[in-house]
Amino acid sequence: MARLGLFPLRTVLMPGAALQLHIFEDRYKTMIGGCIESGDAFGVLLDRRGQETGDDLDPVDVGTTALITDVTRLPDGRMDIVTRGERRFKVERITDKKPFWSAEVSYLEEPIGSGDASPLQAIAAERFTDYLQALLALFGRELESIRMPDDTTAASYLIADAMQVDGAVKQRLLEAPSSLERLRAEMVLLEAETRRLRALAAAGARAAASHGESPRFRFSLN
Repeated sequence: MARLGLFPLRTVLMPGAALQLHIFEDRYKTMIGGCIESGDAFGVLLDRRGQETGDDLDPVDVGTTALITDVTRLPDGRMDIVTRGERRFKVERITDKKPFWSAEVSYLEEPIGSGDASPLQAIAAERFTDYLQALLALFGRELESIRMPDDTTAASYLIADAMQVDGAVKQRLLEAPSSLERLRAEMVLLEAETRRLRALAAAGARAAASHGESPRFRFSLN
C-alpha cells in the first residue's frame, strides 16, 4: 500500500501520456511543491462531476500517477508544470481532504490478456490510422506518418489518449483489465468514430463546395 496526493481533474491521464497543468490553488501549490522537493509522483483522477476546483469533488477510484518532468515558476507561487503518466492505481482509502486530497492506494498490474496480441495490435493500428486521417480531414489536414509502439500495452494507451471521446469513455479504457481487452474496445470505438467523422467531413465539404477547396496540411505522429 502506498500513499498519494490526489489531483481530481476533468480529464483522464493515461500511462505514457503527457499532461500540462497550471497550479494556482493554494492546496495544490502545497502538494506540487512537496512532490517537486521529494521527486514523488501524485495521482490524477477523473472527477465524476467534471470539477477541478472547490470542495465539491467526486473523484473516481482508478487513476494514473503523474511524474513532474518540467516546472515553470510564476508570480504568487503559481506554477506551470509538465507531467508524464506512469502507473495505474486504485484508491483503497481516502486519508485526507485538507489541505489536499490524499489516499492509500494499490498499484494495478498490466496484464496483456488472453489471445494473440500481434494481429489484434495490427488491426487496431490500421483503425487508429483511419481515425486520425478522418479527424485531421475535418481541419483540412493530412496524416503524413504514424509510428506505433511495439509494446501492446503502450500501444493501447497511446490510442486511448489520442481518441477525442468523452471522459467517461476514456475512464473505461483506463480501467480495462488487460491490454488486449482495451484494444478490442478501442477497435469498436475507432470504427464508430471514424464513420461519424467521415460523415461530418462529407457534410462540411458539401456545405463549403461553393467557397472552393480548403488548403491541406500534413501532420505526423511519431
